Amino acid sequence: MEAAGAALAHLMRDRFSPVVMVLSTPRAEESCRKNHLGFVDLLRPFSVLDQINVPVRTASEQPYRLQDFQLRIFNASEIRQPSPEIAEEHLVEIVTNSSDDAVGALQGDPANIEVVKQMAESETQVSWFQRYSKSFMSTLAFSEHEALDHPVACLLVVSSKDESPLSQFVDLFNGNQLPGLLNEGAMDPKILKHYVLLHDVQDGALDGCNEILFEMRGAFGVNNCGVLPINSGAPDVAFQLDFWTRRSSLPIIPSSHSTSELVCIVSSDVQITDFLLDVTLKQVIPHMEQKIRMLNQQVSATRKGLKNQLKNLWWRKGKDDTPDVQTGPVYTFSSMESQIRVLADYAFMLRDYDLALSNYRLLSSDYKTDKAWKHYAGVQEMIGLCLFMLDQSRREAEMCLDTAYHYYQKCGGLTAKYATRTALWLSEMHKARGQFREAAGVLFRASVEELDLRAGVLLEQAAYCYLRASPPMLRKFGFHLVLAGNRYIVCAQHKHAMRVYRSALSIFEDQGWKYISDHVHFHLGRLSHFLGSFDLAILHFMKLISCSHQSPTNQSNFLREFLYVVQNTVGKDKLLELDLPAVKVENVCVHFEDHRTYASSAAAAAPEEIWGPVEEGLLPAVTVTLHTWMDAPSKSLPQVKDFNICVAGEDIGVDVEFSNPLQIPIDISSICLSCEFIHTAAGKAGKHCYMEAASEEIDSQISKEETADIDASPLFLPQEAFSLKPEEKIVVRLMVKPLKEGVLKVVGVNWILSGVAAGHRDFAVLGPRIKRSKSGARDEPLPHQRLKFHVLRHMPRLDVSVHELPARVNSGELHRVVLELYNPSKVPVKKLKLKSSHSNSLLVGDPADLDMEFPSCLEVQAQEGQQEVHNAESFEQDSSPSGLVFSFPEGTVLEGGSTVLWPLWFHASHAGVLSINTVIYYESDGATVGLMYRTVRMTHTIQVLPALCISVQISPSPMHLQQFFLRLDVENQHLTESFWLRQVSCAGDHWCLAPLLPPMVEQEGMGGTDAAEVRAAFLSASVCPSQLLPPSQTLSLFFKLLAQMDADKHITAATNPMSDSGSVDVVLISEQQEGMGTVQDSLRVGAHHVCHCSVQGAQPFVWVMEAPKCVVHDFWTQPFCEVSVTLTIRNCSIFAASVRVETLDLPSAASSQTTQGGWTSLGVSTPPSGESSKAEPPRKSTSGVPNTEVMVNRASCGPFLWCNLQASTIHTLPAGASAKVPLRIAFFAPGSYDLSRYRISWTLLEFEPSSVNALPITPQSWSKTTTATYSGGIPSADVTKLSSASSLSTAATSKEALGMGLGHSLLLTVVQSIT
Repeated sequence: MEAAGAALAHLMRDRFSPVVMVLSTPRAEESCRKNHLGFVDLLRPFSVLDQINVPVRTASEQPYRLQDFQLRIFNASEIRQPSPEIAEEHLVEIVTNSSDDAVGALQGDPANIEVVKQMAESETQVSWFQRYSKSFMSTLAFSEHEALDHPVACLLVVSSKDESPLSQFVDLFNGNQLPGLLNEGAMDPKILKHYVLLHDVQDGALDGCNEILFEMRGAFGVNNCGVLPINSGAPDVAFQLDFWTRRSSLPIIPSSHSTSELVCIVSSDVQITDFLLDVTLKQVIPHMEQKIRMLNQQVSATRKGLKNQLKNLWWRKGKDDTPDVQTGPVYTFSSMESQIRVLADYAFMLRDYDLALSNYRLLSSDYKTDKAWKHYAGVQEMIGLCLFMLDQSRREAEMCLDTAYHYYQKCGGLTAKYATRTALWLSEMHKARGQFREAAGVLFRASVEELDLRAGVLLEQAAYCYLRASPPMLRKFGFHLVLAGNRYIVCAQHKHAMRVYRSALSIFEDQGWKYISDHVHFHLGRLSHFLGSFDLAILHFMKLISCSHQSPTNQSNFLREFLYVVQNTVGKDKLLELDLPAVKVENVCVHFEDHRTYASSAAAAAPEEIWGPVEEGLLPAVTVTLHTWMDAPSKSLPQVKDFNICVAGEDIGVDVEFSNPLQIPIDISSICLSCEFIHTAAGKAGKHCYMEAASEEIDSQISKEETADIDASPLFLPQEAFSLKPEEKIVVRLMVKPLKEGVLKVVGVNWILSGVAAGHRDFAVLGPRIKRSKSGARDEPLPHQRLKFHVLRHMPRLDVSVHELPARVNSGELHRVVLELYNPSKVPVKKLKLKSSHSNSLLVGDPADLDMEFPSCLEVQAQEGQQEVHNAESFEQDSSPSGLVFSFPEGTVLEGGSTVLWPLWFHASHAGVLSINTVIYYESDGATVGLMYRTVRMTHTIQVLPALCISVQISPSPMHLQQFFLRLDVENQHLTESFWLRQVSCAGDHWCLAPLLPPMVEQEGMGGTDAAEVRAAFLSASVCPSQLLPPSQTLSLFFKLLAQMDADKHITAATNPMSDSGSVDVVLISEQQEGMGTVQDSLRVGAHHVCHCSVQGAQPFVWVMEAPKCVVHDFWTQPFCEVSVTLTIRNCSIFAASVRVETLDLPSAASSQTTQGGWTSLGVSTPPSGESSKAEPPRKSTSGVPNTEVMVNRASCGPFLWCNLQASTIHTLPAGASAKVPLRIAFFAPGSYDLSRYRISWTLLEFEPSSVNALPITPQSWSKTTTATYSGGIPSADVTKLSSASSLSTAATSKEALGMGLGHSLLLTVVQSIT
């Protein structure tokens, strides 16, 4: 069996699995509901048993095995058919809730036929339809004419907390809660009973139930009783609600408890799976086997054989004359027909399809003779399903299902629903065999006899079957979708209708099926409006308002619906691309009097709002005087092919043809041209200045109202209105009058339809076809069809271009570009000005830069410094709120036919897309032109790629107070290009950079080959003329930062370059040369800046310990070595201070055994633990034996001692001054010692209240970029109080600022003398 057939067979086995009825006491249900579950809800998720591998033997002697099995578990109150009203409400709810799932299953636009086809062919495409089919079949369960849904067993459940459990078991089955089929005699009451004692482990141990179980087994049998423990406590693991809802089907009739509050019970807490497995394998399946064998023997004895067949024929003789009834005679459970039906149904559920088929066929003739058509149709249905499961006689299976469908329909009434169920089985069988056309026919036939909702569902599925046919039957697919959408609309399923109509639209739109397409658009418009998609509703109705093939009545209805939707949604505020009236946009005729400049098409296409800030402060205010229409355009103006030239104040007429395609009249009002106007002057309206006589005015045809409207709008657009009769055409000349200078473009035409909808159509004028062009190419439109105008009076037009401006650069890259100004006219221009939107990226250079080679022109020469300043002063720099205005030198006149070249410097410091908008202003030097000035607009878009990213860190020198260490981190953020780092420098004359060399190299007198090599190695990491940085790499450069001042000049707070007023600006010059060849033009230079790097530290004091690096001493002759050191302290604050220096002794000998105090012995003694030592072996005495006595005595002493006073005080240290404190240290053993065991504390004096706010107290106020420059002092408690002194009253005359800092780490090496 194929995969599709196997899936259908699995579905049938699930649908026709045995039913188990549950009867439980209220106490048992109460125990389960502690977890918001009923007893049945507790069992349903575990009713599917997999991998059981159980042998089954029915009527034959040859057993077979079942690998999986399933039970359907219901409460006794659920074993009945719901009323038709409840069933239909449930099905309607399923369809309504599935509307979003149906759209999500498409995974795309429903209008795309390929998306719908993929959905139809996928396995999960009809998940919502499968849920609907399953629920529909559930509403037809528990019928009297079939035993498939009759319970095969009953679980009687009593709680261990119930009183007299045995009597409770007896009362359960004898109560009034038994199903109606049992009371009516349609179902055998002698079914299998299994007695279950339910015990909650939260109520006590399970041992107390053994006595009850013993009594149960004595009363009801050992195999028919069992105990099921549950745990109503909180679960350790939280399962989802889907664990129950996914694996079990909830009944149509709701239970007494709410399933929305289900909480899971962990399967390890209750042995539900083992319980159901035990009941199924030991009770249900053996009981069904036994009953099948018993009934088979009874049927064989009474109905099989020639004698029994003749007897049955004679007994039924004469029943052919009985009249037909809807349901036929009533058969009780004890009748032979019912027994045979039970035998066949049990065999079908145990998957013995051969035995089931033989009994169904035996029963079929009896029901047909008795004219029990409902029973007969049910048997025929099962015969068809048996043949499908056996994969035998496909034709006979289809005929049996067709017969069942016919007789179900013949019965009528509610029985007709079973005909739909039969049609669903038959369609699924056809689809499993790939017969999609036949499946669609079955579904369509079933939809005819069904209600609107079910008919819509069946029609939609039939449409998908036509789509999946080979080849796809697209027209039938679309037709059935339209029928389904119509049924959905009747049932108020708007989302489903919207979905199927959108899918059908792709089939019929623009395919010649006009009426069906109109029907779909009409309903889509209504549905969209109902669902809130107003724009989509308007779009669909716009397809209908110009339908000339419809009747006048339909045309009127479509137009009325459209106007209603527009009036209640967008109104007149939104322009719609209306096709009513029809406008001939390809052929218009333009009437004008005369014609129009921009540096590039990109500048002309740029929006107007970006030019306003650039032109601000560049354009003067002028007054306007206009020529009349009798003035001819100047011959000096260039004739541009794609637009015309006109004069402000003159009318421009455009002839437009309107037609009414409908058979009803329409009203059109507020008809006017749609135009775009771009100013070429930034002055206010009505204040344009002309150099002709002031007596010249606007044309006398302009009315007073138009003149008053000059300041409000640059155009005057008169409006027209008319009515169009049915199928009438009319040509209307629409007028536009430009009132200001600028660029005018006639885009299209606007109107209002019936006073409600605002319509708009753009012109699409095509030029004449190019002769001998095979591709049908067209030339530019002819002058009388051009819709673009330049409104101006005569004025020279400059041609402006920028050369050598790259389209893509690296960040920081510096380019010299050339601005070329060319005057093609005969009239000279003057007073040229330039302004850019990015004045920091596009800088105006010196004309002398054009005569020098790049990048040699960037070199700074001291003797030319004053000259550069002088030249800079010759350029007028006018500041404006939005940038700088550069004025060309006074007297610069661009004569006609001449060219001016001017250098510009382009430097982009940030990565991204940079749009530079530039405006050049100039005035005419002639007296015969109208305009006083003009502007030329340029725009350039440059892509700036990330290149070098630099950062600076400044820290103090631990050996020199006048020096700082500068670390420059450079990161190459480019992915492919490498950069040469050519130069690092400081801007200004306060600071300078020097190479950073190791102290051993800087010592005087040191030379030799080794010193030269060390010096070269450190220079490569500090300052190097050629340092290569590959892509995505980082490089750190180290320098000395020196303050430039006279050697004899005393450093004070005012002159100290390290004060807050001093900062460092670092410049990095990089170079990139593509291919590193010899071509100079390929050289690319970059400049990167880091400005305002502060050298101010975190504390007001800085100190340096000066001591020799190495001391040689003979500890064998003298037990200790005394060394003199000097501590230099500088006051970097603006106040005088008192400084105290304290030396700290090391811990005692006992504590030094565990704490070494930061020193390492290099002598004969054992090195301290945790430190590596490279000391030589212990020296021997003169006798050749090591002096162990001296070593022992030396080990008992401390490593070093301070020989000076423990504390020294500098009472007054002026601001900016330095002081030196001499100190002496005694060492008792060779080794490396850390001399940081001292402490400095200070007190700021003369702390005036007026300077409290300026006094840097906390580290945050002392440093901007680095906290490593100065020591990180430990402020005392008084410092914290002092930090809030700025908020105190100014009446206080004096305060003290206290601080403290520990000594810097300084290593001193003491070496044992070898002599």
